[in-house]
Amino acid sequence: MLLVTAGTRSCDCRWYLELDWSSQGRRGTVRIDDRGRPFRTSALEGLPRYLYDTSSRRWAPYR
Repeated sequence: MLLVTAGTRSCDCRWYLELDWSSQGRRGTVRIDDRGRPFRTSALEGLPRYLYDTSSRRWAPYR
């Protein structure tokens, strides 16, 4: 399991994660994105907030 927390104070950022791995003498890099698109993280001031609910695999309003 991998938990990634991303935040910004001032930008509208688009990003993806490249994870380097190794197992039993093999190595590689896997790109983690949002179904082929970059993730998006933007500043929160004045905007609604959301969290990804891993149990339902959906975004939900942050309370």
